Amino acid sequence: MTRPDDPPWTVLRLLNWTRDYLAKAGADAPRLQAQMLLAHVLGCQRIQLYTRFDYQPTAEQLAQFRRLVARAGQDEPVAYLVGHKEFYSLDFRITPDVLVPRAETERLVSEAVDRLKQLGRPGTMWDAYTGSGCIAISAAHEVSSLRAMGTDVSEPAVGVARENAQRLGVADRVVFCVADRLNLPAEAADLTPFDVLTANPPYVRPNEGIAPAVKHEPAVALYGGADGLEFLADTIRQAPAHLRAGGLLAMEFGFGMADAVRELIAAQDAYQKPRILLDQQGIERAVAVRRR
Repeated sequence: MTRPDDPPWTVLRLLNWTRDYLAKAGADAPRLQAQMLLAHVLGCQRIQLYTRFDYQPTAEQLAQFRRLVARAGQDEPVAYLVGHKEFYSLDFRITPDVLVPRAETERLVSEAVDRLKQLGRPGTMWDAYTGSGCIAISAAHEVSSLRAMGTDVSEPAVGVARENAQRLGVADRVVFCVADRLNLPAEAADLTPFDVLTANPPYVRPNEGIAPAVKHEPAVALYGGADGLEFLADTIRQAPAHLRAGGLLAMEFGFGMADAVRELIAAQDAYQKPRILLDQQGIERAVAVRRR
């Protein structure tokens, strides 16, 4: 409890205390999390906190902030607590119905954008397992002529993706539909065959160790069958039927799965030589491969 002679709870003091508290709780990037939570409570951008170090939040703001910090200390993802997350320099609405977008997934956007810009004509793209819609929407922001579709088996997730498309101004070019795996919805009849197919399918193995915060994310978007390869194998097998000749499949996979993904691709005899993509830590985490 605060004593009468304690210094006031300024923005700077709150940030420093919360950073230390979350670090002791084992949180990832504790200072960033502290900034995100406090900016959310104060209704400002994170960068604006640096000009408000001496500001003393109201009692109501302090109470709200402390409640959020306590939940973050129990491993609830900060993106769920504040309701949004930055991805590819865009701000996406995030709810517990969708995975929290991660930096390594941005590589799929970069691969898609590079391929689409090489076409010399308007291209089409399918983002399977779309979640928040961050991959398809980011690609549409980078390529103004792109027409894209995102699909997900979760109807609530598709609702979040549609809201993001509206908020970010691409709803006229990006449609989101409920569909399982690579079952093509009727709404996509005028888009196929696709120039690009991106996928971030479930690939976590049962009993695989995952970060405590990840356990709060939707299981349907995480777990990929007995060996983690079920949805990856389905995507590799079915993608050629939906891609035009030379079309690109860009897909994320789990730690230690690169060799299995290479074998699955080689077994199809429908692809050129794959490129395995590294994440920011130099770990093999995605594949880009063209249809023959």
